[in-house]
Amino acid sequence: MFNSKQQNETGRSVFMSSVTGLANVAAVVTTFFATPLAYNFTEEWISDFVARHYGYGFTDAALIGWYAVTALTVFFFARASIGLAITMGGLAIAARLML
Repeated sequence: MFNSKQQNETGRSVFMSSVTGLANVAAVVTTFFATPLAYNFTEEWISDFVARHYGYGFTDAALIGWYAVTALTVFFFARASIGLAITMGGLAIAARLML
């Protein structure tokens, strides 16, 4: 019985690493599909802004950087949202099993 605390921590560690892995995979898939949509929605605005404020020579470099920023934003937002949803779902299932 003295290993009960260690077994609980191991179980939590396995659950959290699984949640993290699942959230990462789902976030990559979400990023693959959502990044082009978000980028195409904002590309013209960023291009006009950069051309107006910094000149036309910086537009291509800014758009490449903007694509990276868009992809990273979509990925991390998706990972946080999906990780939270999975964790809350797991807690809801655990709460139902306790009752």
